[in-house]
Amino acid sequence: MRFSSKLFPLLAVLPFTTISCNSRKPETKLAHTAFQRLNLVVITLDTLRPDHLHCYGYPNIETPALDSLARSGVLFEDAVAQAPLTPPSHASIFTGQYPTVHHVRNTGGFVLQSSSRPLARILHDQGWDTAAFVSSAVLKKAFGFNNGFDVYDDQMPRGGNRRDFREDPERRGSDTVDRALQWLNTQSGKPYFLWVHLYDPHMPYNPPGEFKEKYKNHPYDGEIAYTDQQVGRLLAAIKQKSPSGKTITAVLSDHGESLSEHGEYTHGVFLYDATLRIAFVMSGPGIPAGRRVKQQVRSIDFLPTVLTLMGGDIPSNVQGVSLVPAFNGSAAPSTDVSYEETLFPKLSMGWSELRGIRTSSWKYIKAPRPELYDLVHDPHETTNVIEQNHPEAQKLEAQLQRIVSPRGGDAPETVKTSLVDKQTIEQLKSLGYLSGASPQSYELTGTGIDPKDRVEVLKLIYMAEDPAAHVPAPRRIALLERALKEDPTDPSLYHQLGGEYENAGRYDESLKLYESALQRGIEDGRLHSRIADLYLRKGQKDKAIPEYEKAARINPTDLESQTNLATAYLENGRVEDAERVFNWVLTNDANDAAATNGLGLIAIQRRNFDAALADFERAIQLDPDLVEAQMNLGLIYEMAGDRARARAHFEAFLAKASAAQYAAVIPKVKQELAKLQ
Repeated sequence: MRFSSKLFPLLAVLPFTTISCNSRKPETKLAHTAFQRLNLVVITLDTLRPDHLHCYGYPNIETPALDSLARSGVLFEDAVAQAPLTPPSHASIFTGQYPTVHHVRNTGGFVLQSSSRPLARILHDQGWDTAAFVSSAVLKKAFGFNNGFDVYDDQMPRGGNRRDFREDPERRGSDTVDRALQWLNTQSGKPYFLWVHLYDPHMPYNPPGEFKEKYKNHPYDGEIAYTDQQVGRLLAAIKQKSPSGKTITAVLSDHGESLSEHGEYTHGVFLYDATLRIAFVMSGPGIPAGRRVKQQVRSIDFLPTVLTLMGGDIPSNVQGVSLVPAFNGSAAPSTDVSYEETLFPKLSMGWSELRGIRTSSWKYIKAPRPELYDLVHDPHETTNVIEQNHPEAQKLEAQLQRIVSPRGGDAPETVKTSLVDKQTIEQLKSLGYLSGASPQSYELTGTGIDPKDRVEVLKLIYMAEDPAAHVPAPRRIALLERALKEDPTDPSLYHQLGGEYENAGRYDESLKLYESALQRGIEDGRLHSRIADLYLRKGQKDKAIPEYEKAARINPTDLESQTNLATAYLENGRVEDAERVFNWVLTNDANDAAATNGLGLIAIQRRNFDAALADFERAIQLDPDLVEAQMNLGLIYEMAGDRARARAHFEAFLAKASAAQYAAVIPKVKQELAKLQ
């Protein structure tokens, strides 16, 4: 294709969120054990508390798919998670380990290291086809959950009506199931492991279609009923594709949801059963039908149970146990002690972390003011009975210490954020990009602000964020300002209030707020990134670049900040720096459309029009809604004399470009389009 020498306008790449990393340890071939060649389907349901399912005795909902699965297999009546957060809980499900061992301790900031051997890696190395389809950005590849999967589909939809066209944090269950079914139809006979993660029961509760009307007074239940419908679609297709005698199916929630119990309105802060009890159902060969297991079981018991059913060996570092003996009425050993933790209060809100031990009879929570609950007589955990039961509390505290300090000693555990995998650090170095990440360290002393003393702050946050209440922006801001006044050391409040200021166009106030957080010693990559964005808005690229660089050093896998940094480099004429960062983004996510478009702009500067055309075409293939790439293709085809294609891409740009964002560009594109008529 021949190109004219017409000047090609360089356009900035809009930031858009995508966090995706595909680092993987080299495969280690293991000796094949006597694995049965069974298919495995695992469906994890985010934020689903079991007492809102019909098969768990809740009469106000219809969940026919899960009810049917329970009738055909085993339902665990008292299953508990190890953490009330999605990434740590999934890591426990798939490794059979407590968070203290797999080291995924919070949502964001921690990566499941490639040295681990989760279930997908074990089965992949035994010859299974493996595929995962997740519905939330918190499980993106960047966090290491792709280890062992041949296919890991974590592409969230683009929020076309959102500011900056950023990637949505979640996708509907129907979209995720559609993608899983497409993959399922490609399978030709090899045993497979399919993991499907559905996120719909997570707040905000906004059930679609018929479920919105049917459960209009209980939208959380509506989301669960909708999720059950999608589970039914998936299970029906699997039944057609895979013989029931050759397929193990498991459905379990990662954690529950607090619906205002104990002053919590979602999950992550406390360790009460509202957020720790989970649904857990299994069906398939080796699993008797219609069995209900009453003993306490744990997320960490899932992996050894699956391996036992498949005839495989349980790795020595797995802390869970097989539940197969419980299928026939016997008690599975060692499940009566369950360790639980949430580091979210400390790492995200500046309060004390919580850790605990749950048995079938007792719940002990180690906090600045410790708690003990008699689960037999007080299943809703309304009365702290620690003063009357010191011996029991001391016994559970000793069990807790054996788990968190297996080598003994009284020194508090030090937790370091693991923002990137060790192999990713080597990739950084090989690109000459950074010396590595800057992890933050936290001592888990069990001291500080007790989360119980901040329930009023939690209420203010909920009142501001409750989507069902349709709170106007000024009211949201007032509520968050009040919360920040009551809790000025809470990092999350600076982000929430600052975002509200930005959405209201109060940019100077948001910048001042973020800078005040830094002055208080609150520092994270997001703060520096938001400060940089605000400097860019002011046209102060010289101030924005150092802030983006700080964000990149703190968290190299924040690809939105990386893309913004590369764009700022490019606009300042630092082409090599821009190319290096765009390449880093693509090293983490080869399907990043914005970075691909950015390389096309660099190719234009270097007069390599063929390479630019290829980059722009690929960017559109990856994301048809990336309007900058549509415009760039229109210009480059116009330069090449291909009027028809130029018109098509200019028209695609005009159809999707935001009038506010592209006010200066739209007239120029219309002018170019007029020339082509």
